[in-house]
Amino acid sequence: MGYGGVWIITGMGYDRFDCTGIFALLTVSVTNTASKSFSSANSNASPVSRILHETIPPEDSFLPRDLCTCSDQQRSLWDILWSCLATIFACTWVSVHPNIPPSGEKWWKTGLRRLELMLWALIAPELMICWAMRQWFGARRIVKRFHGHGLTKTHAYFMQMGGFTLFEGGKPKAVLLPLEMERLLLQGQIELPKITEQEIWDRSKGDGLSKALVISQTSWFIAQCIARRAQGLILTKLELVTSAFAALNGFMYFLWWNKPLGVQCSVPVHLLTEVKPEDERLKFQSYQKPSFSIRHAISSFYFNSIETALALTKSMQNLMKHASLTTTWKIVKNIIISPGTVFQLFFNRLNDISNSDAPLPVEALGPTPAVPTFYASMGMSSLLLPDVLKVASVTSTLAALFGALHCAAWFFSFPSHTELIIWRIPSAAISVIPLGVMFFYFSIFFYDSAEDNSKLKIFFDILRYPLLVPFLSLPLYAVARLLLLGVAFAALRYLPPNALATINWVSFLPHI
Repeated sequence: MGYGGVWIITGMGYDRFDCTGIFALLTVSVTNTASKSFSSANSNASPVSRILHETIPPEDSFLPRDLCTCSDQQRSLWDILWSCLATIFACTWVSVHPNIPPSGEKWWKTGLRRLELMLWALIAPELMICWAMRQWFGARRIVKRFHGHGLTKTHAYFMQMGGFTLFEGGKPKAVLLPLEMERLLLQGQIELPKITEQEIWDRSKGDGLSKALVISQTSWFIAQCIARRAQGLILTKLELVTSAFAALNGFMYFLWWNKPLGVQCSVPVHLLTEVKPEDERLKFQSYQKPSFSIRHAISSFYFNSIETALALTKSMQNLMKHASLTTTWKIVKNIIISPGTVFQLFFNRLNDISNSDAPLPVEALGPTPAVPTFYASMGMSSLLLPDVLKVASVTSTLAALFGALHCAAWFFSFPSHTELIIWRIPSAAISVIPLGVMFFYFSIFFYDSAEDNSKLKIFFDILRYPLLVPFLSLPLYAVARLLLLGVAFAALRYLPPNALATINWVSFLPHI
C-alpha cells in the first residue's frame, strides 16, 4: 500500500486505484440502491400515503431563515427587509410634506406630529393623496386669484403651509390665509410679502435632487419587482405591499412637487399703521362665491346622519359612566365605551384630513398661531362639487387599485391556511370599500341636482343610510391594512428557495 492509494491484486497483476475513485463508486452504488428501494416502497404504499406525499410540500420548499445560505446567486432575508423598509420609509416619512409647525414648539411635539403623518401614510396612504390633491387644487386657485402679482405655485403652497403670519404690535395675531390676505391687501393694511421663490426654497429641507433620489429608490424597487415576475421568480408578500406604496408615492410627489419640505419658521407680515390709498392697492380677479358648497350638499345627505350616530354613542357613554355598575358590568362598560371613543376620534381625524380648511385659533396653539396638520386652503367645504367629485374619484380609484395590488397575491403560497384567509379577506375589503365611498359622493351629486320630490330624489333619500356603510367601514379598512402588513412580515419566516434567487439582469439585454 502506498500513500494516497491502494494496491489491488487482480488476475492480471497489481493495479493501483485512487481512494477518491473508490469512494465515488461506493457513493453511486449506495445511491442507486437507496433509490430503487424508495421507488419500490413508494409503489407499494397505500393511496392515502401517496396523496399525502404529493400534496405536502417537500421539506426544502420552505426554508427557515436560519437555514438560508446565500451566495452570489442568492439574496438574504436581510436584503429583502432592508430594501422594503427603506422604500416604505421613503414613502411614509420622506415623501410626506407637513405644514409649518407653531413657532417655538418643542421638538418632541413636532416629532409626534410627523409620526402621526407617517402612521396615516402607512395605514391609509390614499388619505395622504386626498390631502395632497386638496392642496394642489388650492394652489391652482391661489395662483389664479393673485394672477399678475408674481405669486408662483411655490408661494401658493407656502401660504397653505402657514408660511405668512400676521403681526400686530410685534406680536403674532393670526396666520394669513389666502382670503384674509386678499382682504387686508385690498384694505391697504398690509403689503404683499416680498419673498422670492428662491428664498422659499432656501428654507426648504428638500430640493430637486433629494426628491429625485426618493423617486429613483421607489422606481428601482418597482423595476426589481417587475423583473422578478418576468423571470418567474417568487415575489414575497412584503415586496408586493411595498410596491403598492411605491406606486402611490409617485403620484404624491407629482402633487407636492412645488411644495417646500420641512419648513420650520413662517415669514412675518406686519400691519401697516397708515392705510394705503386705494389706487396703490392690489387688484384681484373678480371672485364669485359658489352658489352651493359641498358642505351644504353633504350636510343634508350625510352629516346629519353621522352626527346622530355619534350623538347616540355619546349618550350611551354618558349613561354608562354615571350608572351604578358592578365589577363585571364595568368591564363590559369599558369594552363598549372604548370602541365608541375610538370610532369618534377616528372619524374626527378623518374629517380633518379630508375637510380641514380653517386655521386653528391662537388660544388652541399657545403664543403663536399655525394651520392645522392637514390644512388645505380650499377644503371640501369651499370646493365646487365637480372639484370634489374629481378628488373623490381619483382618491377612491387609487385606493381601489392599491387594494387590487394586494389581491395579486390571492393564489400565492402561504406558510399556513389561516394566513391565506387573513390575507384574502382584508385585500378584498380594501379594494371594495373605496368604491363604495366614490359611489357615495356621486350619489350626493345626483341627489343635489335632482328636483324636489322627484323619483331620483326619493331613491337616493332611501339610500342615505345604506350609503353610510362604506364610511362606517373605514375603521375596518385601517384594521385590514394593519393585518396585511402583519401577514406580510410573518410570511418571511418561511421562504421558498426561489424567493431568495437574484435577478439575472443579463437576460434582459438583447442578444443573438
